[in-house]
Formats: sequence, C-alpha cells, structure tokens
Amino acid sequence: MNMPTVTASNISFGPGRVFIGAAGTTPSVDVGAISEDGIKITFMSSKKHISQGNPKMKVLTFIDEQGADIEFTGIEWNVNLLQYGLGTGNTTSISASDTFAFGGDPIPDVVAMHIQHYGAQAGHTYNAYVWKAVSNGDIEINLSHEEHKFPYKYTAQRATTDWAGATLAQDEQLVKIIRQKT
Repeated sequence: MNMPTVTASNISFGPGRVFIGAAGTTPSVDVGAISEDGIKITFMSSKKHISQGNPKMKVLTFIDEQGADIEFTGIEWNVNLLQYGLGTGNTTSISASDTFAFGGDPIPDVVAMHIQHYGAQAGHTYNAYVWKAVSNGDIEINLSHEEHKFPYKYTAQRATTDWAGATLAQDEQLVKIIRQKT
C-alpha cells in the first residue's frame, strides 16, 4: 500500500497575524484583517556550481545569494500601513481624520515584522521573525464592489542583532521561524 505516515500535529491551515514596526524594535502594530490568500513567506537560495573535467561535471556548489520575501493583502483601511507598505510617506492623525501624504522621499523606511500562526490541530504557535525588511512593491487601491484590498510585499534585509540587541549567528540574519509546542 502506498500510504505515507501522517503526523496530525504537523498539519496546519488557516490565517495568521502580521505585526509590523520600526526596525530594531519588537513589532507591535497588528495589520488587522488579511485576505483569504493569507501570508506568503518565500525563501530564495541561489546556487553557483563549479564544474570540472571533460565532460564537465559538477564537483562543488556554493550558495551565492539568499533572500526572503513576505507578501500578504490587507483588507482594512489604515493610513499608517500605507506608509509601511510603500516604505515612505507621512501619516498624521487627529480626532476627526487620518492623513497619508506621499511623494519625494528617496530613502525607504526599514521595518521589523513578526508573523504569527496558531495551529489548531495541535495547539502549536508558529512565529516567524523578520529582523529587518523594506517594502518591495506598489500598492494599488481598487475601489470596487468587493472589499478593498491593500497588497503588501517586503524583502528581508540582513540584520546582525535581534530586536533585543542580541547578536544573531551568521546563519539566522534574515528570518527565524520557531514552532512553540504546547
């Protein structure tokens, strides 16, 4: 029989939460409701192969580039998130209004991100920590009959310390994922 062994506590589905804040601090701003597409974390690892001989055969491989991207679509109006999502801009809030102003700043804001998912099957909590990231995309607001969507995309940047100032090992300077078992 061609049946795999299934560990139910390793199966997970459903939404997550995204917290964002200034780089170097523990993110505390909850981005709110996220579309049904959820949160996507993409890890990239580009390889350089060294070939030798005749015929050439690969004899050695190096990783020459690593990266991580984070994508999600918010469905709540929040002008502060527009600033985070574009990596630039200015927001103000007074009792009667919230304002987002945009244009002219060439240096993107660097943010910290915490992505959290609760695995209902086993009760585990999954935490992804992105120490530093910059926005990597446009935000197109489509005022339609459906809920308004705000697509956010970020690219992780190398960090040498975590949010508490502790030194990060050489192999954990982009993203760290921890499964907290119950």
